[in-house]
Amino acid sequence: MRITVLSPLILSCTLLLNCISTTFAFEDPAKILSQQIEPWLERWTKPESPLAIHLDCQIEIDRNPQKIDLTLVRLDADRYVLSCKHPEYEAAIWRAEKQTALVLPKHQVVFLGTGDVDSKHNLRATDFLDRWLSEGSLLFASKSILGQTDPEDLAGTALFLSKMVPKSLADSPAPQSGPYWSLQDGSALWIAEETVRFQSEKANAVCEVWTAHDPRTQRMIEQLNQFERGAVSDVWSDMTLRSIDRLELELTFSRGLRRALEVLAPSPRLTQPTQKNRSADNGSLEWINGERIALLWGSPEQIGKAHGELLREEAWRCIDSVVYGFGSVQTIVTGKWFRHELESAYQKLSPFIPDRHKQETIALADSLGVDRRLMEVVNVFPELFHCSGFAVFGSATKDGKLYHGRVLDYMTTIGLQDSATTFIIAPAGQIPFATIGYGGFIGSVSGMNEAKVSLGEMGGKGEGKWDGVPMATLMRRALEECKTLEEVKQLWSSSPRTCEYFYVFADGKDRTAVGVAATPESLQFVAPGEPHPLLGDGIPDAVVLSAGSRLDELKRRIRDAHGKIDAEIGQQLMCRPVAMDSNLHNVLFVPEDGVFYVANASHDKPAADRSYTRISLAEKLSELRSKSFVSWKAMDSIPGDATDPDTKAQETLSGLLWSKSEFSVDLEKEADKLFLRFPSPIQTKNTVNDRVALEWFPAKGASHESQSLPATLVVHESGKGMTVGKMIARGLASHGVHAFLIHLPHYGVRRDAGADQADPALALKQSIADVRRGLDVLAGCPGIDPSRISLQGTSLGGFVAATTAGLDNRPSRLIILLAGGDLKSVVRDGKKDAQGFRKRMLDRGLDDMAIDQALDAVEPLHLAHRISPKQTWLYSGKYDDVVPPRSSKLFAEAAKLPESQHIELEADHYSGALMLPSIVKQIASIAKHEEP
Repeated sequence: MRITVLSPLILSCTLLLNCISTTFAFEDPAKILSQQIEPWLERWTKPESPLAIHLDCQIEIDRNPQKIDLTLVRLDADRYVLSCKHPEYEAAIWRAEKQTALVLPKHQVVFLGTGDVDSKHNLRATDFLDRWLSEGSLLFASKSILGQTDPEDLAGTALFLSKMVPKSLADSPAPQSGPYWSLQDGSALWIAEETVRFQSEKANAVCEVWTAHDPRTQRMIEQLNQFERGAVSDVWSDMTLRSIDRLELELTFSRGLRRALEVLAPSPRLTQPTQKNRSADNGSLEWINGERIALLWGSPEQIGKAHGELLREEAWRCIDSVVYGFGSVQTIVTGKWFRHELESAYQKLSPFIPDRHKQETIALADSLGVDRRLMEVVNVFPELFHCSGFAVFGSATKDGKLYHGRVLDYMTTIGLQDSATTFIIAPAGQIPFATIGYGGFIGSVSGMNEAKVSLGEMGGKGEGKWDGVPMATLMRRALEECKTLEEVKQLWSSSPRTCEYFYVFADGKDRTAVGVAATPESLQFVAPGEPHPLLGDGIPDAVVLSAGSRLDELKRRIRDAHGKIDAEIGQQLMCRPVAMDSNLHNVLFVPEDGVFYVANASHDKPAADRSYTRISLAEKLSELRSKSFVSWKAMDSIPGDATDPDTKAQETLSGLLWSKSEFSVDLEKEADKLFLRFPSPIQTKNTVNDRVALEWFPAKGASHESQSLPATLVVHESGKGMTVGKMIARGLASHGVHAFLIHLPHYGVRRDAGADQADPALALKQSIADVRRGLDVLAGCPGIDPSRISLQGTSLGGFVAATTAGLDNRPSRLIILLAGGDLKSVVRDGKKDAQGFRKRMLDRGLDDMAIDQALDAVEPLHLAHRISPKQTWLYSGKYDDVVPPRSSKLFAEAAKLPESQHIELEADHYSGALMLPSIVKQIASIAKHEEP
């Protein structure tokens, strides 16, 4: 795809300006130069006077000579024709006082706009320097020079700055009349009254004035008058007319030209941006070795707002590059209005974009002061068009670790590198992640999450197949939602997809990866070392994706370095020619260590030729969480519409699930205790009870700067002192696990004078809801690894934990102590604590049938089949008379637990406390995902 098609037009315009205003030197050179440029300057600075100029040039672009014809016929500031012809495209702007047209002869299309124009961004022939030269362009410095109207002042200034040297005719490199000017780069310039000629190693150009009597001038003036009178069909009788808003037409090309001049001639404002840290509510911007790092956290609205406040300039440059710069080019190349194409794509893609992403986009738009619809279409831009990637591990690497490389070859020529930003994001209720992206863009094309899962994509074919989830949205969803490689694969399998894309997915926890070929109709996974028709023979412990000679070179490098690959060699694997000239960014993920290395392109170097910056996701998330430590917004991840084919399971789910929502989490200190406080999903109109409390027992030696550690939510027994729960929480903390003891309804700090009269059945339901919400709270808590959040419950708390885990298998590990299934029998037949619980229910006026119904609504056995047996451990007492062994065995069978994960203790319900030290040590190992 040609993405530099506008460059000849921009260079031609720039050359035309240079012909009028570039600088020289000689014996009294200012006088000579002022005499030569005076007639040109007079024509140019009098927009009320007719002017016709033709530029014929040949310029080397992308190492290829390209011929361009540029013609300008101007009647006054509001009426002109500017046309550009190139072997591959042809376009013209026709402008009158009341209307503007974009004419595309090769496509036989005319886009016609009428009405008002933007006061700042329009195509009038006056004051264009103010509109088209920004501080982001080097030409901005010459704005005062180009705007001078006195030929002597202009000549003197030009000569002082450029030191051009006048040469005699005898020294002329070509047969010309009169002296010429030699520039410092060896190029030559001749200026005559009616002609300017320029010659260099990479460009040759002739600019000449067409007289008013020239037939070509006469014909264009006649057509321009017809156009002004509205006789459009007479001018373009054989073309298709398409109406378009004039404001959009002029704004698109005006802003597009302004951005193109920044990209073609960037100023230090872009090449050496001020590296100043900034902060906002729910966000901060910092720099590491010249790379922008944006830390964002909170609800979708909070993240979007902070994004816009921190990256205002970068976001606007992304919009200008995509919608106006590239959009102008793409319209000319295809004959289709680019913005309309984006709108059409968004209409099909929108139903598959999560509401939380839409909310974030709207908040970003409002923060920037951008039309919301514009911001929406910018964020589906990658879908309209269609790199290399690899993952190596095991025998392929020096230390066995997984290294995931991602090469993005994509449109450096539109200036996206000016917006390059690495985002570290902790969305409420989702997995925190890093994505290498661009200001104004909320999706992901390269990223890694805190669960040590990394992803990269490369585009294929299939443009127009948009009835599915946008690729960049699906990538971000995986980062936010998936803790394992299998979960990523399931997300792709269960989601409608767009176009054709190829991916590398990797999981540092298991040191494994997979290649993916995805279209709307098919999905294929390529295992490490597996041969493939498009990829050739496989390489052991490697997944390699690329195309053509780049694929061959990447595979050769991996084979040569097999067994020796580390972070340094991993970066070298992505050097050119594996990376292309258009290499926008490269990133090497080391997910097992929670670090990645990123390189972004500059204006003169592709990413592969730039140095890499090491970023620790774990450290940045600790920094982020310390910034948002006192209070933050969280979001339920509970699936409110979960279904189960088992009738009893579905009935239980329907009675326990609630509509998920956003809620506030506060860190509070009471005496020497830390609590996380948040509202219960079930409100009982008891303000003391309805505010959940998680008592925090920090892991030994942990701090906000610590690497993320595992956490366990501890659900205590029925005793008012919560003695066993506290012993377990303290023990886990001593073993390096953050422990959070939930104070169940009407216990601890949630207990008030009316606690003894509370409904035990309702308290059980509220307990399950509170525990499930508590898991989401921990996922956004400082210093916690969201992929290692365990749930542990003892006795009454064990029953609550078991049922909670059955809702959606949310905890990474489930450890049940002295509990099981068949809660009705336990309460009816069990001794001591069980009978005490039954008595409280009887005291509430419930009979045995009502008690059975209340307990059946929270029965763990109804949902046990929904729990992963591989991540569940059950400790029971052989001589337990409160929770009889039968209860534990029923649960173990229903959950299909491996025998080794049902541990039967030589104890009863109370003597098991003597074994707590060794049990807690085992629980800590399980919570760390180690062998118990």
